[in-house]
Amino acid sequence: MTADLSNNPVALAGGTIIDGAGGPPLSNGIVVIAGDSIAEVGDESEVMIPAHARIIDASGKFVLPGLIDIHVHYQGWMGELFLAHGVTTVKDMGNDVEWISAVQAEIERGTRGPRIAFVGNGLDAPPPFREHHVGLENADMARRAVRLLHSRGASAIKAREKITPELLRAVSEEARALGIPVTGHLSHTDAREAALAGIDGLEHATGVVEATASRQKPAEPGLSDVQQFIAELKAFALIDLAKADDLVDLLVEKRVALIPTMSTWWRMASERRDQFAHEDAEYTKVPELVYLPEFVRQLLATSFIFNVKDAEDLAQIKAGFEKIKHVLRRHYERGGMVLAGSDTLISTPGLSLLRELMMLVDAGFTPMEAIQIGTRDNARFLGKDSELGAIAPGKLADIIVIAADPLDDIGALRQVELVIKDGQVVDRGYHADYAITTPAAKLTRPLWLERRLAE
Repeated sequence: MTADLSNNPVALAGGTIIDGAGGPPLSNGIVVIAGDSIAEVGDESEVMIPAHARIIDASGKFVLPGLIDIHVHYQGWMGELFLAHGVTTVKDMGNDVEWISAVQAEIERGTRGPRIAFVGNGLDAPPPFREHHVGLENADMARRAVRLLHSRGASAIKAREKITPELLRAVSEEARALGIPVTGHLSHTDAREAALAGIDGLEHATGVVEATASRQKPAEPGLSDVQQFIAELKAFALIDLAKADDLVDLLVEKRVALIPTMSTWWRMASERRDQFAHEDAEYTKVPELVYLPEFVRQLLATSFIFNVKDAEDLAQIKAGFEKIKHVLRRHYERGGMVLAGSDTLISTPGLSLLRELMMLVDAGFTPMEAIQIGTRDNARFLGKDSELGAIAPGKLADIIVIAADPLDDIGALRQVELVIKDGQVVDRGYHADYAITTPAAKLTRPLWLERRLAE
């Protein structure tokens, strides 16, 4: 449920405003909301609260923009969990375009959940690896695929592991003409080739190893999904930091963002691993979350994916973690964009993004930088910074109120007390009957995109 605030203005009064845009914290701040937008922002000496406004007392609290998770794998049960943790916008990175566009439309009609931007089907060289991926046979097909995804509402495009530089260049050129970014989970094409081909973002910082490794990454056929994940993480230990510094210069020049997804990819190397495992397990005990799918419940209850038993494997993963943290800091220091995405599916949605911001701080970013990354910078990458990512007049009223100062301790972001999305106070509770009406996707080939490409 949400409380409709659209008939009269609302004023958040007395809190400290952290605007997400890099401005200094504003004590005793006032935010006036009219309809779905922010009308005025200032301190109590600058802003007059309308006489008929509903006042929400935020004294002693901290007022921030709604958080944005730039990398999720959205499923229909996730909506309440994102909102409860202050995540009001997500970018879905892996669903068939028919299903995710229908879910987006359902939430826009009023079903409780975060605002969804999406990429639709992943684009790859043939044959497609996963059930929602689509193989591109040539550059013309790549351009048409981008146009078709955009016509169904995709606000970004995702390139997948086997894509070639030639196909990626065609995808990037078409996406740029439409004004949307291209990101990639890469393997065949390295980060340097991808930057020259026009990519805008590197998911999981993939392609960096291939472009900077001190020796070739060993091929290990026949691995399970978990073993393959561990092997990919171990490969980051091969990064030559001198080569990485040269690569960073090119990525900054070409305006390529790095999206490290540390809260999933590097959780097993973090000192917070056991803390996160305990937290996830606690969510399986919440009676109202009865709707969690059984495989998700097992993942949250055990966190087995993050428990690397082989000491040598774990040592290599930790060495890789130190190197990617170096790359991220150098990239950011030189003016490059680092974004915050949690790659959530195997950890608690919403909480996963708060962990991502905590791990950015652990990696050497300041709390203010982490907040800006999770609000303004993520919105900017989506091309939504005129609407989202900051507390400023004219922006959509996506706002969270937290109990303690996140600039003192970024972990305070866990203490969400109020969430406003589109000018409405969101019900942050969990409800056993929560569901979206859009049925789960049952994919059979040819997919919608494949049928249209064949016309």
